Amino acid sequence: MKNKKLIKIVTAAMFAALVTGLTFFPKIPIPGGGYVHLGDTMIYIAASFLPLPFAMASAAIGGGLADILSGYTSYAPFTIIVKALLTVAFTCKSEKILSKRNLIAPLFGLIITPGVYYFADALLAHSFAAAVPGIIWNLAQAAASFAAYCIIGAALDKIGIKKKTAGI
Repeated sequence: MKNKKLIKIVTAAMFAALVTGLTFFPKIPIPGGGYVHLGDTMIYIAASFLPLPFAMASAAIGGGLADILSGYTSYAPFTIIVKALLTVAFTCKSEKILSKRNLIAPLFGLIITPGVYYFADALLAHSFAAAVPGIIWNLAQAAASFAAYCIIGAALDKIGIKKKTAGI
C-alpha cells in the first residue's frame, strides 16, 4: 500500500458514510424531539481504527450530515462538536478494538453528549430549564452507544479485524 494517507482518508470517508447511515436508520424517536441511534457506535469503532484527526473528521462529517439530512439543521454545529469530541479519548494503536483505554473512552460520551446537547437545547429554546428533560435522553443515547460498541467491538476482535486491516 503506497499511499497510507490516502487509505486513511478513504477509510474516514467510509466511516463518515456509516455514521450518517446508522444515525438515520434504525432510529428510535424520543419524547420531546430527537432520537436514539447507532451512529455514535460507529464513531467509537472509527476512533478505534483511525488516528485522531481522521476519526474526528469522520465523526463530525457523518454526524453533521445526519442532522442536516434529518431536518435537525439547527443542531448540526453542536453535533459536529460533540461527535468530534467523542473520538478524543480513544486510541487506534492497540491490537484490539476493546483495549482498556477504548473500554473507558465511551464513558466520556456520558458527559460530552448530554452536556453539549443540554447547552444546545438551552440556546435553541432560550431556556436552561426547558433543556433539562433532554439530559436523560442524551444519557440514554450515550449508554446505548456504549453497549452496542462493546458488542460489536467484541465480535470484530474475535475475528481479528485489526490484524487484517493493519494497513489503515
